[in-house]
Amino acid sequence: MKRLCALLSVCALGLIAAEPVEVWSSADLKASSDRLAAEAQAKNIAGNTLGAWGNHSASLWRRAKSGNAELHKTKVDLIVVEDGSATLVTGGSIADAHTTAANEIRGSSISGGVSRKVGPGDIIRIPSGTPHQFVLDKGQSISYFALKLSAR
Repeated sequence: MKRLCALLSVCALGLIAAEPVEVWSSADLKASSDRLAAEAQAKNIAGNTLGAWGNHSASLWRRAKSGNAELHKTKVDLIVVEDGSATLVTGGSIADAHTTAANEIRGSSISGGVSRKVGPGDIIRIPSGTPHQFVLDKGQSISYFALKLSAR
């Protein structure tokens, strides 16, 4: 949690001007994470947007199954893994790539990417234009805080 607070403080510098300060207590985040865990068991993925402020947004996510490969053309992902583990695949190319929204690409998997295990306390920065995917082993889950920032 200390890493998350430090990360939020650093990211807030220069991004938020004349906006109210928002605080999500560790108790609030734990309660939200618990709700997401139950929802993710039913749907395989669940998310809770904490806020969106023009050029950036913050959310909590829980996955109980591997996600699609994705690429954000104009956004940087900054992720803090809170619980669980997964294999993060980055780079390479997205199989069955298709546009799902403006500047957003999704696909079934990544070929030719780099795989690395991630777990609690890990902080991940995924530059815009980088294919990425969380791959979970059967029975695994992962929960994380994601900050999406405008790449420009």
